[in-house]
Amino acid sequence: MAWYDAQMENHILTWSRTQTIRVRNQLARWVGGCVYCGGSGAACAFSPRLCAPCADKLTGLNVHRCGQCAVMLMTDDALCLPCMQSPPALRYVFAFADYHSVMQHLILNYKFHNMLHAAPVLADMLHAALTLYAQHLRPDVIVPVPQFDGLTHMRGFVPLLHIVRQVDVQRLWLNPPQIQANAVIRLHHAHLQVSSAPEQRRQQIKNAFAAACDFTGQQVLLIDDVYTTGATLNELARVCLEAGAKSVDALVLARGRKVK
Repeated sequence: MAWYDAQMENHILTWSRTQTIRVRNQLARWVGGCVYCGGSGAACAFSPRLCAPCADKLTGLNVHRCGQCAVMLMTDDALCLPCMQSPPALRYVFAFADYHSVMQHLILNYKFHNMLHAAPVLADMLHAALTLYAQHLRPDVIVPVPQFDGLTHMRGFVPLLHIVRQVDVQRLWLNPPQIQANAVIRLHHAHLQVSSAPEQRRQQIKNAFAAACDFTGQQVLLIDDVYTTGATLNELARVCLEAGAKSVDALVLARGRKVK
């Protein structure tokens, strides 16, 4: 009986947090001004919620990147040397901007400090990135990187999925892919990846995912907020390929800054 009461309390708390987040997000849509500086200057090209001067602080827009890890390249090569020497599981990786300055502030505060009014502008950035991706490729299914259930109970919502659901993919493709949030499940989440070293990230994420559906013959597009070492996305790609996927691409809002 005590176990049942604890479970019910968990569900009630999660529901309460989710409803609060929905209300705050609606309020954020009604509030004018730039979500970063609070100013009322002219909006940038890709979002009415970010002013042009703040958008100019975003780094890594429209730069040449490695096709398989999205690291910024100073040469005209299609791939960086590590990806040439040891090809990752991902076929292509696309990044909207660098994980720096304005982008880093928005993502960190949205995920860890309840800056919920940042969700719409992050969704606008994701829409802009998907628009560019859709000009060249069309996946059969879009899979946001799953969050561990225990973390969902703690946060009360799934930050990435909350952003993805605000993007209208129906207008990007004539035959739009389906967003399958439950196609892959996360089995464990021992530590937050954000605070771990590269090799530690690879060890922690090993066998952390399991496919919950058959991907046979499908082209999969993974969505995540930040690509740092690629450990999470490549582990997830490996799981999708083992479940029969024809190819796996990834699209992220931000790429950790590293020049090769």
